Amino acid sequence: MTKEREKYEPLVEDDEVREQRKEEKRIKKKQKYKKYRKNVGKALQFSWKCLLAGLQSFTTGYATPLSAAASFIPDLHTARSRS
Repeated sequence: MTKEREKYEPLVEDDEVREQRKEEKRIKKKQKYKKYRKNVGKALQFSWKCLLAGLQSFTTGYATPLSAAASFIPDLHTARSRS
């Protein structure tokens, strides 16, 4: 048993290896957050475009008088049926 204890060497990492692992971990984390920010930015841009398109169509329909809308809509339907 004493021979085994004498051969035992505690596992100690070199400072360089430890710093290198730390640097790799930091770079990987930075890339992950960069990708996340890019995807969130794309989602926000698309949502904003959809919101604006919806608001524009809502205001167009709301601002158009009912008499003009009633005369405009049948014209579209008759033009489609003739084609």
